[in-house]
Amino acid sequence: MYQTVHVFYFSPTGGVQRVARALADALTGAPEFFDLSDPDVSVSKADGRTLALFAVPVFAGRVPAPAREAMRRIAGAGAPAVAVAVYGNRAFDDALLELCDLLTEQNFVPVAAGAFIAEHSMLRTVAAGRPDARDIQEIKAFAAAVKEKISGGVCSPVSVPGSRPYCAGKPLPLRPQASDGCVRCGLCARRCPVGAIPPDAPDKTGAACILCMRCVAVCPHQARALPPEGQAAVQAKLGGLTQVRRENQTWL
Repeated sequence: MYQTVHVFYFSPTGGVQRVARALADALTGAPEFFDLSDPDVSVSKADGRTLALFAVPVFAGRVPAPAREAMRRIAGAGAPAVAVAVYGNRAFDDALLELCDLLTEQNFVPVAAGAFIAEHSMLRTVAAGRPDARDIQEIKAFAAAVKEKISGGVCSPVSVPGSRPYCAGKPLPLRPQASDGCVRCGLCARRCPVGAIPPDAPDKTGAACILCMRCVAVCPHQARALPPEGQAAVQAKLGGLTQVRRENQTWL
């Protein structure tokens, strides 16, 4: 049985972190957390006594590029891992398969996987309030099943849906913009996981933007948002999902 749980997460707007924390807390009383958006998260202490949990959002059907790059700096040393893809009520496409493939490449053994719902980062009325109480109960049940599998000595790789080659993963051609309410405090620049916001011009957004929406989520003055035409495009694309409740899915 594992002695520690290491939780690696990429959570620009907080939804992935909430799912990861709920799952980690149900797996152990003292998980250790590692933020994949931190450029210094390069060394894993994983070994045969460690259970790793990797949780990422789904961006255009794929694992976000910064999370992929961070994972390739982490060695699994044969440790079992739980793969979690969190998506905003549309679809997770090939992201979970890609995540499991990445874990295998890094010498982890993906023994369990889940696709869970959280509020959509670009249209918060889609899956609003999720993960909710019902989701948390399902996450806890999944954790119990993971513990039962591992305690029984079963560490066989899990099979998950998806296709290879993975889908193209093309995000909408949008970038958040700063409004006149921007006071140039620079918090968005400091928190951007890809350095797309210049520290000396935090009211700008560069071409490196991956549309993760962290700058919008962290702005203390609500001075960042998608441009009006972008908001309209997102509403047209995703608005029909507002009344849809996708169910969480798990594989063991």
